[in-house]
Amino acid sequence: MKDIDILGIDLTTCKLIHRGKKELIYLTPSKTIVKFCKNIDECRREYLILKYCEGNKYFPKVYSYRTGYIIREYVDGACLIDYIKKNGLDETLALSLIDLIENFQLLGFSRLDTGISHIFINKGRELKVIGLKNSYSRKEKYPKHMISGLRKLKASKKFFKILKQLRPELYEKWKK
Repeated sequence: MKDIDILGIDLTTCKLIHRGKKELIYLTPSKTIVKFCKNIDECRREYLILKYCEGNKYFPKVYSYRTGYIIREYVDGACLIDYIKKNGLDETLALSLIDLIENFQLLGFSRLDTGISHIFINKGRELKVIGLKNSYSRKEKYPKHMISGLRKLKASKKFFKILKQLRPELYEKWKK
């Protein structure tokens, strides 16, 4: 890689932590993320969503946007898929997921959902969401993708049992 300077960040000192079809994500020595996006419109949308959600406990801080890339807070923790595979789903985690979806609604998202691969859990068991570019462009009235992910991990029955017991009004909406 040639010497690339992004807002004072020398990318040769950064670690590539994700290479996807649509993005490259680097971890800087100062523990921030530089995310390069193939789709400039999606990149800008993600930046604007993170900026709008600033201060919400479920979203990483965003520091800067330039055409084609975002600099944001590093989310240190395990992907929820890996976490549930290792530790299972308990009541506290289920309630945090419910609260997360309710925060989506409070923030006016038209998509009340995200895939569990976009949810991370840190050592303090706090959740953070990344990859939100479609939160206002797609419509989803219940957490379809999240529930599908829980189903694949064989955790959806437990989730619905907790939901029915503690949040019966949401259970009625989401059980279909």
